[in-house]
Amino acid sequence: MDKEELEMDLSSQINIRFIIGFTLIFLGFFSFEGNAQIRVKPYLIPGDDQSNYRMTWFTEDSSDSQVLIWEKSSKDTLKIKTSGVFAHELYYSDLEESERENYPDMFKGSNWKHSVVLRDLKASTEYEYLLKHASETLRNSFRTAPNKNSRKPIRFAAMADSETDYEGRFTNRNWPVGKQTSKSSGRPEGVKNYPITETQGFIANLEFVEKNQPEFIVLAGDIVQGGAYQRAWDEFFFHTAGKFNDILGRIPLFPAIGNWENFGARNGGYAPASIRNARGKYKSYFSLPDNQSPRYQDAYYRVDYGFVTVITLDSSNGLPDNTDADTNVNINIETYPGVDIPDINPGSAQWKWAEAQLKDAREKGQIIFVQFHHIPYSGGGHILPLTAEGSSGQAGVPMRKYTPMFKKYGVVAVLCGHNEFLEHSVVEGVHFWDVGIAGDGLGRPDEKDPRKFNEFSKWTAHNDAPEYWKGNQLIEGGKHYGHLMIEVIPKKNNEFEVKMKPYHIFPVLDENGNLIRIDEKEYEYEVSEIRNLN
Repeated sequence: MDKEELEMDLSSQINIRFIIGFTLIFLGFFSFEGNAQIRVKPYLIPGDDQSNYRMTWFTEDSSDSQVLIWEKSSKDTLKIKTSGVFAHELYYSDLEESERENYPDMFKGSNWKHSVVLRDLKASTEYEYLLKHASETLRNSFRTAPNKNSRKPIRFAAMADSETDYEGRFTNRNWPVGKQTSKSSGRPEGVKNYPITETQGFIANLEFVEKNQPEFIVLAGDIVQGGAYQRAWDEFFFHTAGKFNDILGRIPLFPAIGNWENFGARNGGYAPASIRNARGKYKSYFSLPDNQSPRYQDAYYRVDYGFVTVITLDSSNGLPDNTDADTNVNINIETYPGVDIPDINPGSAQWKWAEAQLKDAREKGQIIFVQFHHIPYSGGGHILPLTAEGSSGQAGVPMRKYTPMFKKYGVVAVLCGHNEFLEHSVVEGVHFWDVGIAGDGLGRPDEKDPRKFNEFSKWTAHNDAPEYWKGNQLIEGGKHYGHLMIEVIPKKNNEFEVKMKPYHIFPVLDENGNLIRIDEKEYEYEVSEIRNLN
């Protein structure tokens, strides 16, 4: 089948579906799936060098797929045929199967992974593609990464803590009252929860991410509400490569492992087997660039995107376990039935790899960013070391050991989540951002505990974007779901300007406090600096 035949087939499917119509569900999404065989639409993650991407999709049957890719302005077509590999990790647990009648979005218990690295594509070029699988045809487009010597600005989005699950469609999170402007009438007494659900928030956030046209998206962990909970992964891909949105078919994702990607949720919590199952699902979805360590493959990796380098670390565990060198009291290597969780501490394989990659990137004149989940500097609830009284058992402090290394090799910014609020800190000239505002919690600094005071904090949405209420209407300000946009702009010689600007969704309310629509707004805060690589 050539490109023209596939396009005709796509047109026929659209006409048929229009005639049949769709069934509307509670959020206004379409639940009609017909005889769909594609479980997860094509999504893009880094390939094995900066000139390519890996395209992955999942089907519910074992038949082959065909992909056609072509430059937007060209008739030359690259044809790729793939055979699916059974993804045994993506099974529903007995518990999930027993609840199937309550979850109309559950797929069949059959998962076939199709994955291909797209090689030999031109840099900075827009491509279109068609995927044909059985009777389904999908179409999308993407743009390839620039060459290192390109002088065009690079823009990307950063966020964390999407924590998707089916229940997010019905969950309006607690919304702690923030500071008020002098004109504000104050938060109405009955407004305790956010006006829109987690699902609505993440959908709107992704919509505005794409509107701002990033070249890639950094997602610093806590992707799903339980890594061993298959319905949570289904929900994530409904948002990003499925029926709600297929943004990752156009914009590549750079993922990181968070504590929730080690958690079984209702499927066993932090039981050792559940941790392994959780990480197995993550690895099945994300086959990431080679890190020269088969034991820890897909846990940490490097991407060079033009003149920008992103180093991703796995901050899940530190050794010795249950000490102040550890980040998670629930993960213990002695009881874990596997060898794929890397230590974070000096002398470990991950530490040595990180330093080698940072040194190499610096010597090559790259603008360097780092992402991992556990924010090292914050005023939030997850900042106390594990042995401290009242610790959450999920500590970011141990990751501070990397700060001298980040300073030495000129890291611009470290992108994290975990405390689920927007905070900017500066330590030794390195910017640290908690961007855990993708679509889950709406946290705040814990100002009641002086041990959690963050002396390095420069700005938080909770304290520095005060709410302005006029009766039942929020006019401006407050903490909301959102993302950070980062733009790296080449200047003269070896100078680069780096701009970091937070954006947020905004629930527009009528005079009675009812939701009218969701807008996008910018926080009145921007970080801009010049980096000279000489």
